[in-house]
Amino acid sequence: MKSDISFPSSICTNPQCLSGEGPKQKVCLFRGGPETEDSLTFPERCEELWDRVEGVRHKLTRILNPAKLTPYLRQCKVIDEQDEDEVLNSTQYPLRISKAGRLLDILRGQGPRGLQAFMESLEFYHPDQYTQLTGEKEGPEGLTQFLLLEVRKLREQLRNSRMCERRLSQRCRMAEEERSRAEHKAQELRHERLQLERFG
Repeated sequence: MKSDISFPSSICTNPQCLSGEGPKQKVCLFRGGPETEDSLTFPERCEELWDRVEGVRHKLTRILNPAKLTPYLRQCKVIDEQDEDEVLNSTQYPLRISKAGRLLDILRGQGPRGLQAFMESLEFYHPDQYTQLTGEKEGPEGLTQFLLLEVRKLREQLRNSRMCERRLSQRCRMAEEERSRAEHKAQELRHERLQLERFG
């Protein structure tokens, strides 16, 4: 079922715009708006976008699943392990809606980086909301990189697991060989004892 959230659809989230490195002309918060240098400063563009997010905060927090978003946000270094634990596990935020609200507060405190990471996470996990908010179709380049890194990590973990398995298997074989030698030695000793008892 599609959300009934009505987001503004005139906001540019070009990474150059969000990083402040893009050209000052024709890269502005509002598409179709004034294209002059003095229309909006970069901090004002970010603040305007956050204000629009806040305008639909209640409905947006009903949709967001913080447990899905936090791994990517940690990868972007806009939240840390303590932030993630607070959002997901704190008794202060027992409901998902309150967890999502706290996550938005943390991200807003991170400034433009928090805004960009949040928009990228929406782009991948909540594409309808991303499109309604920005007027752009999803194109998760940043999240593609994140997922590639996660795949590499999993491959490395698998490789390490296989190496550990081989080492354990080798130790098991050595232990089995040692047990066989010990049993053989015990049999020899029993045989010698029986021989001594027989001739004693």
